[in-house]
This record gives sequence, structure tokens and C-alpha cells, in this order.
Amino acid sequence: MTAILLRVETKKVAAFLENIVEQLTEYVNSITIHSLGQEGIFDHEYLLELLKTTRRLLVFCEEGLEACNSILKKKSTDEEYMKHVLDKVYCQCIERFFHPKNDVWYENSRSSYSDEHCIVFRKAVPPTYVSFIYSIELEFQMIREQMEHRVQSQF
Repeated sequence: MTAILLRVETKKVAAFLENIVEQLTEYVNSITIHSLGQEGIFDHEYLLELLKTTRRLLVFCEEGLEACNSILKKKSTDEEYMKHVLDKVYCQCIERFFHPKNDVWYENSRSSYSDEHCIVFRKAVPPTYVSFIYSIELEFQMIREQMEHRVQSQF
């Protein structure tokens, strides 16, 4: 893949990350464990893990955005370095969204056949949290498909 195509992909990924960071930041700044608990009776420890996962995802997306922006500021960048940054964004942001480290949710691989959301929570979750995750799910799916296409085209 040429440096030009990698730069174009990096711009797309940076735009995605900028949007996601904005949404995650707004959500994280507006939500508390107390406000989630007021939506019903939920497992307190599970709610803590949900919020921890959301904050972790925000940090990874911010780091990915910084790396992409640093590449885009330079006139020329090593192709291998650009691939490394994109691969790291894919693993730490995209894959961590679909498969969080602490397994608070998982991806239903058959969701595309049933027109359902692909994220399945392991326990009952407050409706506002579900709405938020579902609101960013499609964006993650779209960027994942674009990034997977690059990896597949290398073979």
C-alpha cells in the first residue's frame, strides 16, 4: 500500500476517532454511577465495570487520535510506521469496543443476519447506557470494515 493511500486511511481513522472521542467525552463527563443506579436495580459491580470500560475506551481512542494527528502533521512518514499506528488503533480501539478486556459485553457475530445490534450485554444494563453504546456501534462497525479491507488487500 502506498504512503498516499495510508495517509488517506489515516485521515479517515482520525476523523472517526475525533468524533468518537467527542461522544465518549461528553458521555463520560455527564454520567455517574449514581445516575445509572437511579434507572433501576442493577448489579453495582457490573455498572462500575461498564463505566471503567467506557473510560478505558476513551483513553485508547484519544491516544489513537494523537498518533494519527502526529502522522498527518508530517509531510512524509514511514509507511511501516503508519501501518503500525493503524494496526494499533484497530487493536486497541476497534477490537476493544467489540471485545472489551473485562468482558462486560460481547459481540453477537450473527447480528448482521438478524438486523439486531451486535453488542450483547452480559447482565441487565440501564437504558441510557445501552442507548449510548448502540449509538456509537454503527460507527465502529463501519470503520472496522474499512480497516479490515486494507488488511485483506495486502494479501
